[in-house]
Amino acid sequence: MSNSNLKQDVNIESYGKGQKWSFGMASFAQFFINSAFNTWVFSFYYTAVGLHALTITAAFSIWTIWNAFNDPLIGFLSDRTKTRWGRRRPYLMIGIIPVLIIEIILWIPPTGNEILGFLYLLLMLICYDTFYTMLALPTDSLFPELYTSVEERAQVNTIRQILSTVGLILAFLIPGIFIGDLTEMSGYLMNGVVTSVIVGVTMFIFIKWGAKERVEFKMDHRPEFGFFKGLLYTFKNKGFLLYTAMFFLYEYTLLVLATTVPLYGIEVLGLASDDTLLIALLLGAMFIISILAVFIWKKLDLRFGSKKAYGISIVAYIIASIPLLFVSTYMVGLLVVIFMGLGFGGMLYFVYLIIADVIDEDELKTGVRREGTFFGITNFFMRLSMILSIVTVGLVFTGTDWGEYNPIPGINTIIGLRMLVFTFPAIALGLTLICLYFYPFSKSRVDEIKAKLLELHKEKRDKVATK
Repeated sequence: MSNSNLKQDVNIESYGKGQKWSFGMASFAQFFINSAFNTWVFSFYYTAVGLHALTITAAFSIWTIWNAFNDPLIGFLSDRTKTRWGRRRPYLMIGIIPVLIIEIILWIPPTGNEILGFLYLLLMLICYDTFYTMLALPTDSLFPELYTSVEERAQVNTIRQILSTVGLILAFLIPGIFIGDLTEMSGYLMNGVVTSVIVGVTMFIFIKWGAKERVEFKMDHRPEFGFFKGLLYTFKNKGFLLYTAMFFLYEYTLLVLATTVPLYGIEVLGLASDDTLLIALLLGAMFIISILAVFIWKKLDLRFGSKKAYGISIVAYIIASIPLLFVSTYMVGLLVVIFMGLGFGGMLYFVYLIIADVIDEDELKTGVRREGTFFGITNFFMRLSMILSIVTVGLVFTGTDWGEYNPIPGINTIIGLRMLVFTFPAIALGLTLICLYFYPFSKSRVDEIKAKLLELHKEKRDKVATK
């Protein structure tokens, strides 16, 4: 049965444009605050605070141990929570205020002492991750729960990716307004305050009008597995293992770029350290183009299926990024990242969409929606990708005699920066294509799953109605 022939059950609640755009505001907030965090925290503690690159790497590495428990545990608990506000919304209400506070105090660390700086960074990383997970994980879980048809998911995912991309753009452009020089601390603090205000407003809109929960999943909090048994069962899912690898590699690619592009703009393309708006525009231009490209990838998704279209977007991105190995002027570099935005738009669109197929198939097998467990595990690997990206950058910098920031880099450093913006991402995306080849969710397989889910959800609604 083709997608076009699948009809949404008339008893399934549908949502208007206002709810869908309110739901998308959470994606804006997530990408805005997390991209700002990922992009500027390394540069801040490296150039402004003066910590050694390996000290920062150590803090991020220790943080991984916390992530091993935090993300999967919160995901499991959100699956099993039952309150009058639903399974997911309580975590949103608990997590929002601490995240806004941490985004401000992150930028006022002790200075002049390597150990104190290390401990402060580690504490901020752990606190930020704990409360950010309470926001991101329930939000991600609600997407496949609320929107169950291929067409509706494509529509809402387009809204999410548009607003996500706007968040990514602002994450690079707004700091450019306040951070006058990468080595001065005051601008980072002002940027943190402005970021907290923007995120607070958009998350209020999401929680108030966008975060809904479907009645047919009201009974899905009942345990099907214990925590550890559920993890083991999840890791036996071939499709999920392949998705997790692809998600890890996507996040690694994005984080390596976010961390190194500011320095690439200065040391390779010849920008001054106070040209923060021009530096931010390097990645901002790619994200702007990706907004426009989302509409193209939506059409390709509905026509060819997510698996095939995702592969096309990856190939397009790799080809467009090759000139980063050779360019040496800002305008040419800006033109290159504009063309990269076409493929990046597809990567951004599909990487957060295809996991819904994994979760749908799992519901057919287990009888319950376990989004929290799945997203908890993927969020752990997202954090792990951050560690690998920092380790990659740290080792390249140290290997090119740039372990401590020096505004006059040598030729080896230039080569290292070129490798960081092209070679390492290209390898990661090449591995993604291999995973995608074995990914089991073709267009026809997804259509088959959707047809079976319509019947299952009808049964669930009937059971809830009789309670």
